[in-house]
Amino acid sequence: MAELVTAIVCTYRRPHLLERSLGSVLRQTYRPLELIVVDDGSGDDTPEVLKTWLDRAAGAGMDCRCFEKANGGPGPAKTFALEHARGELLAFLDDDDRWYPQKLETQINMMRTHPEAGASFTRFVHEGKEDQPKPRLQHMRDGWVFESLCSGETRAHMQTLIVRRDLAREVGGFGTERHWDDTEFELRLSLATPFLAVPEALTVICTVDNSISREDGLPGDLQRDADKLRILDGFVARFGQHPRFRPASAKLLRARLYDEHIKHLLWLGRVEAAREAWERALEECGEQPMLNRLKSKLARARVKGWFGMRLKKP
Repeated sequence: MAELVTAIVCTYRRPHLLERSLGSVLRQTYRPLELIVVDDGSGDDTPEVLKTWLDRAAGAGMDCRCFEKANGGPGPAKTFALEHARGELLAFLDDDDRWYPQKLETQINMMRTHPEAGASFTRFVHEGKEDQPKPRLQHMRDGWVFESLCSGETRAHMQTLIVRRDLAREVGGFGTERHWDDTEFELRLSLATPFLAVPEALTVICTVDNSISREDGLPGDLQRDADKLRILDGFVARFGQHPRFRPASAKLLRARLYDEHIKHLLWLGRVEAAREAWERALEECGEQPMLNRLKSKLARARVKGWFGMRLKKP
């Protein structure tokens, strides 16, 4: 008997985008399928818009349940949906993205042939660049992927993920942070189960201007960098003794986060702050290739600074 899949869509003040995301769920070729939508305290006409989807979902042969909760961010909204999900398998979609119709069916058929994997992920495309699937095939490494998630050799986008409900609950659902909750969840999940890579590009990412990842521009990036490093600290403190945890991999991930942070500082022209962060990164992470490559960027940025110039994009 086919396993029930729960498609989870959390939304916040984007009723005009729901046709794209929810419509793509209804067009899935896989059944049985249920749809859970969580309105994360939008305070607009989102609840009224969602009511129209109840009959549409029934007409498409699936149950749809819509919930409204106080605003708490994407992580708590997904955990709320997880607690109400009936499906043995869970799939996650942001309200501004969409799936190709065969997305769930393709993944689940492949998972049936690899029952050891409690999670699977696919490639994706950005809207308008459908001929450029991401990530590259060499970044679709699967199996026990904690080390390759840390190194970037596995890139499992959350909107492509299918995970067994019991495992998602076992690892504790999603964090309460506004940023990096998906990555931290996947790190925990990678300690609990092998991942399965599906090479097809089956999700379309449609980044919009009010995306959380773009809030407040470069100054916002600096705050997100600090949040990510702090969240990683908490993860290491909690799971540092886990048998599948690798300290060297966690240091490499920390170095990758510092690499982005230092580039953001250089882009803003804050050269001395960038050098201080680089020295701190070397102390915390040891010699790492991306940190070594930053040395020349720091030198060029310093020289440009003498003439009132900045690196255009480090």
